[in-house]
Amino acid sequence: MSIYKNAIDSIILGIEDYKSKDPRRLISATRNLVAGILLLIKHKLAKLSPPGSDEVLLKENVLPKSDGKGGITWTGTGHKTVDVRSMQDRCKNLGITIDWHRVKKIVDHRNDIEHYFTSLPQATLRTLMADSFLIIRDFLRTQLDEDPLAVLGTPTWSTLTSVAEVYEKEKEECLQNIQSIDWEYPKVQEALEDWNCPKCSSGLIDILNPKCDKWDAQFQCRSCGTEFDFETAVEKAVQDFFAGQDYQSAKDGGDPTTVPCPRCFNDTYDLEDDCCLICGESVERECQMCGNTIPASELDDSGYCGYCNHMTNKDD
Repeated sequence: MSIYKNAIDSIILGIEDYKSKDPRRLISATRNLVAGILLLIKHKLAKLSPPGSDEVLLKENVLPKSDGKGGITWTGTGHKTVDVRSMQDRCKNLGITIDWHRVKKIVDHRNDIEHYFTSLPQATLRTLMADSFLIIRDFLRTQLDEDPLAVLGTPTWSTLTSVAEVYEKEKEECLQNIQSIDWEYPKVQEALEDWNCPKCSSGLIDILNPKCDKWDAQFQCRSCGTEFDFETAVEKAVQDFFAGQDYQSAKDGGDPTTVPCPRCFNDTYDLEDDCCLICGESVERECQMCGNTIPASELDDSGYCGYCNHMTNKDD
């Protein structure tokens, strides 16, 4: 079976699972939809691999090989294919346009469901379905020159589009309520608009009391009903929003986007804007004793770097 046929079959099976009245098939729906999307991307990489390279762009392990004329070619080896991060790197270098933010969200959604849920209402699949619809539509049309309706068939495509339309309507209502409040910092609003419920992974996080002061904001997930207060919601939303950026920064030996605030202790002290995104307080970034920049991991209320703080306390 070709990768492409496997991808299309997985997407169709995912929709059939979603429509089933058997609740046990909802987890299968998630697995099949995500698998179908990742297989579509792998199919594109396989198509772009040079002839005779054993689908080099698709394989995790790549080895050099002499072409017998003094040159070197690269070939894939083994059966293991690239993971999502390697897919992203290769697609970026090849000019293959994909909304990787959405891809990461659906993969994380699948992981959450597999690891943390024993039962799953259909409502919590709306986020994944809506994101899947956009990824599948765009990828089939722009990268594979295919018509999604013709490829997937009317029953599958109409289900995807109808679920996506319902979700988008509810999402728009949630966004309007979030935008009715002055969060003081644009990054906070961005993070909240993008935030998925940590309990069910739904993107339908609403405000129960729109137009209120930010400190009084009460959040509720429309899918599972879980409620959050202002500080809890903002801290979790900011952490999720910058997770990808923080991962890359850590990999490169850099600082995270935020660190724990020395004043309110939430993990929302923004190093770029030099203030806490929750309490708004700022702390000294230059040591008042030695004049050096205080490392992110040593920020506190004292105004001293870790070494000077230690020496001061030692003298006492």
